[in-house]
Amino acid sequence: MACAALLVSTTACSGKSDDGAAEPATSTSSSASTSTSATPTASSSSTPQSSPAETLPDLTAAQVVAAFTAQQYRCSTDEAYQTCSKGSTSVQVLIGTHPRPAVLSLQASGAPAEAATALSEFVPQALEVAHVNPRATIADWLKQQQGKAGTTTAGNWAVEFSTESGTERPGAILTLTDKLCKANCGAE
Repeated sequence: MACAALLVSTTACSGKSDDGAAEPATSTSSSASTSTSATPTASSSSTPQSSPAETLPDLTAAQVVAAFTAQQYRCSTDEAYQTCSKGSTSVQVLIGTHPRPAVLSLQASGAPAEAATALSEFVPQALEVAHVNPRATIADWLKQQQGKAGTTTAGNWAVEFSTESGTERPGAILTLTDKLCKANCGAE
């Protein structure tokens, strides 16, 4: 999937994260196609083992990339993003010095229906690797979308799901944007 530039206002992120807050997830569906992202963990074990309800500490973008590298993903720099890929799945992490990545995009390539299924299977582990809280809420919401584009809020993340077809790289995309980020929050 081509890296879609997410045009978000440029501001600095606060160092405080409250993803474990009891903020309910809300969602709206749309048929618009947009790219999104997700995040991995900085653990060196082959399979992260935290419980879905456990709040994990925030990781910086560099730590997220290191965590995916430890999971045998191949990572490279593509403009403002580090892209880590394995098989038909990939994670794009906005490069920066924020307390946690300002943007994470999880992607699965292929025909939209199959890619949406693959993405739903990939998301729980990828969000754990990236230390995204609340992981289970986001993964459950994505499954409920059943391939339909939509947006929601989970903790301090704005979440967007979309599919792409009729392009050079069709697939499904889940993008997470840090709502606490105040500066340099998107690719320029």
